Amino acid sequence: MSKKPFGASSIYVYLGLVFIALIGVRTISTPEIWSHLAQGATSAPISYLETDGAVNPTWLYDKLIRGLWDMGGASALILFNVACLLAAFYFLLQVSKKWGGPLSQGFALLVSGHLIFQGLDVGPKTMMMLFIALFVYLVSTLKKPAILFGILIPLQILWANMHGSFLFGPFIVALAAIQASQGSKSGKRKKMQAPTAGLLGGVAAACLLATLANPYVAGLYGQIAANIKSPYPAYWVSLFRDYYQTPATDPLTFFTLILGAGGLITLKKRLPVMLTTLAIIGAFLVIRSTYTAQLFVALAFPFMVLSFSAIGEYLTGSFKTLLGKREKLLGPIAQGVFVLLIIFSLIPVMGNCAHTRIGSASTFGLGIQDELYPSGAEAILGDPAFPERAINLAADGGYLAFKYPQRKIFVDYRPGRYDLELLENLNGMMLGSSKAYDALFDAYRPEAIILNTLDSNAAQGLVTLLARGIWKLAYFDGTTAILLLNKEELAPLINNKEAQAAGLARLEAAKEKYAAKVGKGCHAGNPAELIGAGKIFLALNRVGQSEEIFSLLLQGNDKIPGAWIGLGNSQLMLKKFDEAEESLKTATKLSPNSLQAWLSYANACKFAKNTDEYQRAIEKAKQLIEKNKADEPEPEATPEPAADQEQTNQSLEDLTVPE
Repeated sequence: MSKKPFGASSIYVYLGLVFIALIGVRTISTPEIWSHLAQGATSAPISYLETDGAVNPTWLYDKLIRGLWDMGGASALILFNVACLLAAFYFLLQVSKKWGGPLSQGFALLVSGHLIFQGLDVGPKTMMMLFIALFVYLVSTLKKPAILFGILIPLQILWANMHGSFLFGPFIVALAAIQASQGSKSGKRKKMQAPTAGLLGGVAAACLLATLANPYVAGLYGQIAANIKSPYPAYWVSLFRDYYQTPATDPLTFFTLILGAGGLITLKKRLPVMLTTLAIIGAFLVIRSTYTAQLFVALAFPFMVLSFSAIGEYLTGSFKTLLGKREKLLGPIAQGVFVLLIIFSLIPVMGNCAHTRIGSASTFGLGIQDELYPSGAEAILGDPAFPERAINLAADGGYLAFKYPQRKIFVDYRPGRYDLELLENLNGMMLGSSKAYDALFDAYRPEAIILNTLDSNAAQGLVTLLARGIWKLAYFDGTTAILLLNKEELAPLINNKEAQAAGLARLEAAKEKYAAKVGKGCHAGNPAELIGAGKIFLALNRVGQSEEIFSLLLQGNDKIPGAWIGLGNSQLMLKKFDEAEESLKTATKLSPNSLQAWLSYANACKFAKNTDEYQRAIEKAKQLIEKNKADEPEPEATPEPAADQEQTNQSLEDLTVPE
């Protein structure tokens, strides 16, 4: 794959860009979008834990998307996000032209699309990609000093007010300066042909100084440092990704890194300092966390093209002698393979299978998945009597701030914003820690707790909170559970039968909707209400209902480890021991590194009197515990009941699913 590898048609680039565009056409499911929309309407803190001087690194982006939302809703945000994504790749393609032809660029677009697919959603990370691409393109093409300063400095100011990655701007220009100095020493740079190292160094310094042009001046740096130092809590892919236990795209990441190494080995030209350094930094970041996939692609894309081209040239040269006249077939073969890969990549994306497989709440198309949040709880949350001080999980924070701007939230998914001890106490409370609960209750005296049931610890949290006897379940619809302090002033909310019936009717409607789609393959998607409800019903010993929900989920998608675990535990508590053993055995096959699956399977084997399998499951569980012991401290938690034990139904005793 030289600069004109196996044919120079631009159709490969266009096909690659079509793939990039279509993976971006997905309904919005990230909870972070609500925080951006809420902050776009106000300059005041949205959490009562924040100080008045809180720094918002994305304030300009928030204003922009709030304006788009007001004009065209979710569709406008999605189309804007796709446009920014395509613009970013357009500028990266312009840079990579020097290092590879259309087919190399097409393959790089295909790989990049797969790398970013899992975490791609509407958000400022797409703007980050665009700014990186712009800076790399501009320092690679601009010649005149006045134009360099006149374009890069305003762009740097915009970047500093839109996303916390803005320091990449001065860094990219500094790398270009180093590259220019090496070109000057080698005598390759002709006078006035390209900016000097000194000029680019001056531009880098000016860009760094321009980052101070923001409402917070140097305070912005402190917030960025806090984001990096304490990124918890973090959202990626979906609120119930752990339920699907889908691995990150490690094989593809590994392939890309091997590809880069191959490019380093086979490239016959001098390596470009800027592109190589950016690719190495991107590789380091993505090895540490696939959460940085979009940053990795923005930094490494030109080097990916270079690597495809260099390896293609090497393979072509190697096969010339071997194939003789048939060497000309390499071109059509490579082109055909690329077209087939594009087709086979687009079919699952447009058919929704790709989203379903990775455990995403998004679907192909336009819109927003507001059922993931307390969108049906208006009768309770919107009541003037609803308590001012409420604890919510990070998943719901942004939505609550957007929907109820007159009230402050507890926490949301913004990094570096909340004290780490507070977040650990919140998580500990959900796991049943009395110490964590007491610390939160003493500090904030909450009268309401809003739980997003898609949180991995929500079911256990609901049970342990209700067991305290001072909380009552006022609302439940599958994805949202609202607990209120059992006090006289809140009795009208606690006893709002109409709101309770509406929540359960909402859940029943979701169940019927999903049941109607069963048998249509991936079009059924991932029903958030059923995922949340199944876990809650099981935790509250409503095992007949949980078995029904998990069975329905598996009719639509029999590759969900969390649903097999839930079904097996439901069957276990119903004393269907043989069925439970089979269900949980399936869970261990789908998710062989799940401790929960192996412990549940061991329990099922014990009651089914399968001694050999019980011993094997226990040994596997012990291995996983040893493996995870250093990273996962044991929480203070209430153990799950055995299959022959009964639980007291303390929450849904007055709530019934409509017939």
